[in-house]
Amino acid sequence: MPGQTGSENRQRQIVRSTRWDAHEFAQLQAVAAYSGCSEAEVLRRLVRRANKRIVISRDLVRAVRQLGNNVNQIARHMNSGEQVRSDELIDAYRELLQAVNIAKS
Repeated sequence: MPGQTGSENRQRQIVRSTRWDAHEFAQLQAVAAYSGCSEAEVLRRLVRRANKRIVISRDLVRAVRQLGNNVNQIARHMNSGEQVRSDELIDAYRELLQAVNIAKS
């Protein structure tokens, strides 16, 4: 509209502040320079292209690690000729479901 400044015409109204270490920020600047666009535009394009892909979180890593530990214990029991208890299998299955639910969220 006539008479309005550029900042009044902007459609993007949400501003987010983030913290970067020197190496991360240098990488962002390098991608922006190579792409010929601003750092903010690089981040917006990455988000638009993400399409709800899994961003690995600490909770997901922890859940998968615990699942791996239980599966290794089950395999160790089986390889040594011991029977695997049903509660061990149930625990592993619950941990698998927990990891899947974390990955979906």
